[in-house]
Amino acid sequence: MSTEQSPASAALDPLPSTPSMRWRIALPPLAIIWIVGMIDKTGVGVIAADDGFLSELHLKGEEGLIGFLTTATLLFYGASMPVWGILIDKFGPKRCAVTGLVFWAISTTIAGLAPSYGILLVGRALLGVSEGFLWPLSNALTARWFPRSERSRAKSLWIGAINLGFAVAAYVVNGAIAVTNWRGAFFLLTILALVVCIPVALVLLKDDPAKAKRVTDAERAFIAADSTNVKLSRDERRSQLLSWPFFIMIIGWITNNIGVYGLASWFPSYLKSEQHVSKNTASAFVALAFVLCIAISPIVAVWMDRIGRKAIFSVCGFSLAALFLVLSQVIHSTDFELAAVIIAIVGIEGMTTLAGQGVLHSMAPERRMGRAAGVMIGVGNFVGAFGATVMGLFIDAGGYPAAFGFLIGTFIIGAACAFALHRIRY
Repeated sequence: MSTEQSPASAALDPLPSTPSMRWRIALPPLAIIWIVGMIDKTGVGVIAADDGFLSELHLKGEEGLIGFLTTATLLFYGASMPVWGILIDKFGPKRCAVTGLVFWAISTTIAGLAPSYGILLVGRALLGVSEGFLWPLSNALTARWFPRSERSRAKSLWIGAINLGFAVAAYVVNGAIAVTNWRGAFFLLTILALVVCIPVALVLLKDDPAKAKRVTDAERAFIAADSTNVKLSRDERRSQLLSWPFFIMIIGWITNNIGVYGLASWFPSYLKSEQHVSKNTASAFVALAFVLCIAISPIVAVWMDRIGRKAIFSVCGFSLAALFLVLSQVIHSTDFELAAVIIAIVGIEGMTTLAGQGVLHSMAPERRMGRAAGVMIGVGNFVGAFGATVMGLFIDAGGYPAAFGFLIGTFIIGAACAFALHRIRY
């Protein structure tokens, strides 16, 4: 297993004469697909606040069932990732992306046509399977296209696209509902998959620099000079998935996913029911939270590449989120409570998501990145998927203070995992 990136490698930069086509080729298609993907995954949280949706599917007051719509997506999302990781390493990112996108469009069509909660649940589960390629693909492409000294910055751009998807989801979905109804929102997502994402994957996505004519030999050599593309024996490959740092990293990723999807799924309803804000104002607060994530991620990425250590940023992100959720329960001011939840989202999605991916790239070699990402992120999503449902049950039992208490405990566990990885220099 490769060790963590050394600070010395972070000092490497391409010569002024070396082209940087990797930034123009590898990242734009990832960004576009991720933006649409996040609208797909989190849009159901916005739809769940629509009275027509709740009435038609008999879900008024059924917070547990509503939360399970997100959980079902994430369960199948996580369970499919290890398989997608193997397929991506074997057949290439492009083929797998196109295949996943076709089923993605089918899943949103099923959701839009759903006559009952059960059929809607089937559509959400299929969406999880079809979008399972995203994390393994993104990590595989980042590892193939960028040297270690640039990967945090590269990841910050497509993770920024994730946050942009979070930010615009409420506007896109509410706009579609306003023009049509909640079913029209799902049909819009189908159109985006067919008209935007599939053409982007077919035309722009390239498996690696060797398959891109615009990448020079000098740029390929620069990428290869600072890589972890090493051949491993069967025992070494097995040890990657059995080492205790890898297990600790998975636990940390579970806590990250509980935070990301728990907060994203319930934030719109929290704003509506607890803070009594209008739908448009709620959309603005959601957008603000994830725009701040977009702003903070590149700063965190630059520092991670500079110092070559990633886990400490997860410690900071988890601790920041836990602290402000605690303060939101102590300081009873509407403005402060809103600010505290927004800061918690920034700590998780703006810091720990990026840092967790950085630690992964310190452990796995390029040509096995799909598998490693599939296992870590897949297990993390599968187990973390229960977070949205558990939060819904806590809300049923004790309101949002109980749900936030659950998140605070989760973030403390995440901070402890990240600190353990920091101690062994990840």
